[in-house]
Amino acid sequence: MKSINAERFSLIDTIECGQTFNWIREGEGYINAELGQVIYVEQQNNTLFYETSMSDSVSLREMFRLDDPLDEIQREIVRDGVMRQSIEFAPNLRIIRDPFFPCLISFICSSCKNIPAIHRMMANIRIKFGKEYDFRGKTFFGFPTPEQLSEASIKDLERSELGYRAKYVRSTTESIVSGMISEKDLRKMTYSEAHRTLKSLHGVGDKVADCVCLFSLGFLEAFPIDIWIERVIKEHYDIFTETGKGYARKSAAARKYFGRYGGYAQEYLYNFSRSQGRFPEC
Repeated sequence: MKSINAERFSLIDTIECGQTFNWIREGEGYINAELGQVIYVEQQNNTLFYETSMSDSVSLREMFRLDDPLDEIQREIVRDGVMRQSIEFAPNLRIIRDPFFPCLISFICSSCKNIPAIHRMMANIRIKFGKEYDFRGKTFFGFPTPEQLSEASIKDLERSELGYRAKYVRSTTESIVSGMISEKDLRKMTYSEAHRTLKSLHGVGDKVADCVCLFSLGFLEAFPIDIWIERVIKEHYDIFTETGKGYARKSAAARKYFGRYGGYAQEYLYNFSRSQGRFPEC
């Protein structure tokens, strides 16, 4: 296997913290089949060992944001004891940079679902509609392209355990295929523009748009807020006290308070609180 140096990085914390549904556990490492080929990655100390099914053109440094200035980020977002605890719990967790379409669909599917259920839905979509790969003596399935997924009917998607989310996935996929919204255009926008544009897609609200902005498009100021992270913020901070009930005002308050690396602050808080049993996984 090939290898790259990965200082200040934890593969398991980064993949298992709830920010990505594109990786599956395999042996001592993880498999990703979303990039037109299969990638296997495992970590030993500060080294990532990896193998690919076609070529090594995929940049793990980019996917795992290994060049983010983690020391600087953590110094900027530390505000109090709970954030310090959250960072100390997983100091080498980094924000992921996932492929756009699988990230978008996975977070549309995340509505009112826990992490294991989201993984099941994504696996069902891969198996039924994605490309099949033979790799390391096993069969893996990659996430379908928008064109491939557009051939699935709402009934097909419902049978993949998507439930009411099926119509959202179908409509959003059609919008992507038609060119109404493109990843290329989104990456040229500001955070606010990209967030607003994503919300025009069926099934994409404020939180899903923030997740896609943060975990795929690279807007590190994005601060996804769900019921669980809102409870954590209210318990430890007073930044929501004068914002009212609207998501936009709460998001703006969190981004102002934590700054340009607000997404890292959110993920550290989310991961630590989840580890303490604050977020049910049933």
